[in-house]
Amino acid sequence: MKYLLRLLLFLFLMAGCTNAPNTEEDAANIVVGFSQSGTESNWRKRHTESILDELGKEGYEVLYRNGFMNQDRQIQDMRTFIAYKVDFIVFTPIVENGWDAVLLEAKDAGIPVIIVDRHIRTKEEDLYLTHIGSSFKAEGNRAGLYITNHFQNSSQSTVNILEMKGLANTSPTNFRSEGFMEVISRDSRISITASLEGDFIRSKAKDVFRNYIKENGWEDIDVLYSHNDEMTLGILEIMEENGIVPGQDIIIVTIDGQAEMIENLRAGKVNSVVECNPNAGWYVRNTIKRYLNGNTIPDEIYMPETVFSDKGNLDSIPPRDY
Repeated sequence: MKYLLRLLLFLFLMAGCTNAPNTEEDAANIVVGFSQSGTESNWRKRHTESILDELGKEGYEVLYRNGFMNQDRQIQDMRTFIAYKVDFIVFTPIVENGWDAVLLEAKDAGIPVIIVDRHIRTKEEDLYLTHIGSSFKAEGNRAGLYITNHFQNSSQSTVNILEMKGLANTSPTNFRSEGFMEVISRDSRISITASLEGDFIRSKAKDVFRNYIKENGWEDIDVLYSHNDEMTLGILEIMEENGIVPGQDIIIVTIDGQAEMIENLRAGKVNSVVECNPNAGWYVRNTIKRYLNGNTIPDEIYMPETVFSDKGNLDSIPPRDY
């Protein structure tokens, strides 16, 4: 009997030590540390707003930090969250590598980590709860599919593509290139003749493209494939300065779906816009709730996306909030 009483007391104490809240009042006291990579675009600003808005609806306290495109700063912010003993860490990594040490610290502290938007690579497994974001490879596939369909019945013997890549060593850059190449390689006429790096930044892409056409001209470019709208917007400025008719002289395919780019699509200045969905907030909020309720969380949570093009009904495109 004494053994049974001791066992019941032990189980009661263990139950009292659990970190998972089991009442609505407990859930309202949840603290989430959110480290965003930066504010380099309207897409990124909407991504941040979406997460903050949805976590606010749940009554969670959110400690928000802006990484300003600096990995060391993000790591320090995450260590601050760990020291503060937050209940969850949500972060958008700037680059793929270099996160193992701080994620191991979070794991040792018993803090689940949710990665949003970009992917990471780790040497150890199980350092984070899940990844929520886009399938960047599928986005590249969709961009490539527009190009192959566009030139399918063309008598043109070669199709030269200029690719404006995003930031090096990031998953969207790597996967958008890989997915695009996977599709266009099915047509031997189509090839990437130049790959430039604009770092996902409008001003950088603008300067890089200006320098490129100054040295090489633009007449041999049939297609611009740009990894995000901000870079495309910068390139459009240079095209118009140099008498290039965007969407006609050069076919343009871009990724994101910002409101300004949809207007350019309607105006015929770009030919296809592959959506990258910034509205991750609901998925983050739902994942936290499911975890607190004891549900199994998948390793990957992909968000729905679509494609807008000059071959579709442009009037049916829903209003953009970014």
